[in-house]
Amino acid sequence: MDNSQNSGGLHPKASYHRKNVVVSDLIAFVVLLVFVGVVAVADRLLKPVLDGSLLLVIGVALALVPALLWMFMFYQLDSAEPEPVTDVAKIFVIGLALASAIGIPLTDQLFRVHDWLYRDPLTTTLGSIFIIGGIEAFIVFAAVRFFIYDQPEFDERSDGVVYGTAAGLGYATALNLGFILSNHGAALGSAEIFVAETALAHAALGGLLGYFLGKAKMQHEPVWWMSLGFVIAMILNGLFYLLRGQVVEASTGFFSGGQLPSFAGLLLSGAMAVVMSGLSAYLIRRDVQLTLAGKMPARAADADVGDARSTGMVARVFGLTLVVAVLVWNGAVNTTTTFDKDGVRGAYPSYFTPSARPDEVLHVTDALGSGAEFAIAASPVDAGLALQDIATLVTADRGSRYAVYKILESGKATVGGEQALRLRFTYVDTGGLGRSAPQMKQGVDYVVIKGGRALVVTLIAPPEKMQDMTPLFTRFVNSLVL
Repeated sequence: MDNSQNSGGLHPKASYHRKNVVVSDLIAFVVLLVFVGVVAVADRLLKPVLDGSLLLVIGVALALVPALLWMFMFYQLDSAEPEPVTDVAKIFVIGLALASAIGIPLTDQLFRVHDWLYRDPLTTTLGSIFIIGGIEAFIVFAAVRFFIYDQPEFDERSDGVVYGTAAGLGYATALNLGFILSNHGAALGSAEIFVAETALAHAALGGLLGYFLGKAKMQHEPVWWMSLGFVIAMILNGLFYLLRGQVVEASTGFFSGGQLPSFAGLLLSGAMAVVMSGLSAYLIRRDVQLTLAGKMPARAADADVGDARSTGMVARVFGLTLVVAVLVWNGAVNTTTTFDKDGVRGAYPSYFTPSARPDEVLHVTDALGSGAEFAIAASPVDAGLALQDIATLVTADRGSRYAVYKILESGKATVGGEQALRLRFTYVDTGGLGRSAPQMKQGVDYVVIKGGRALVVTLIAPPEKMQDMTPLFTRFVNSLVL
């Protein structure tokens, strides 16, 4: 019996099962893992010296390997009735383009997740699911739903898995290219681990989301069916980032130039790829059996255009996801802790940790390890001393404690309604015998005289963190009431 035919005007391929699709997915994932292992071992044994343009070119080439390898294996193993290569390549490119133009700018530039995602467990969980997971899942959904779903070539359940995987690989390739370019290349073994890790996770989740789209094309499903697939993909994608942060010590490497991944993250993504592919295979086989048994009605044969209401519901769910994402971002970035001590009131970022110092009103340190510190020091002041006199005393004291202490800029300012002197400085912190090398630091002082004492409000941070910390410090200074 030819299962590709159904009577009664139903979709002719509603009960057709192309087994090689998921099998080829699984084999391609395994081959990719083997390829990564070979590259990592070769890198460890040969220790090639790569730098400059050669390092960048090789890194870009490695970023393309997972997609090319998957496509090659897919067409080798599913040669009986593969999807048109131009259509698969089109969805891959569209996924890459949408990720580059919309997805990555939203996560990296608008929400700036790499700055705050790992501040605390709740923030990490909500940010991973509603921001990263939601945006990435919707980009994959949009690439398949709006660019291939209504086309005649999308005529089987398994087509959703194929095109979803292609869109997921497109998103992963955009992330990989961004990683390579932002690091001006990367070490051969570590770079390939990162590339494969990213590709495996996104391909697997794209394929699972594609299952929901493929079933919606073949069967009469409730209006919420596509939205269910989107939510599941969003949650699983977010949980992958959450778990990866645990196994790779809260690395933010997925976003921009962060810590390179380890084999633990690769094994996690590989396991996810195998499990998701196996689950898709099981669900497709089950649906075909139910259709053949008459327990799952197929769509009409001419129902080539998808349900607009279902798509609209996905868009509304995604809109709600973005609202939650904004609330999560705002809570992570703008939540503050108030203090009231020794006649000074204000608020500092909640993720900064207080450290007790008897000679200071306040001293807090960034708990994420950026090295940034906010401090308020207070000392009695003799009558007649001006702001510049206090600044000179502070400079002399620091010059005796630090190497190469230098004032870079000075100017007038206001703190808590009082006139202040703003000083920007730099110095070298030798750190004593316990530090392997001296560290360059930069900072800003606000010097104020109030109530017979001098107050010095200070920011200290590594030079590369000053741009990120300055807005936070400005907000801190503006919150002060003296």
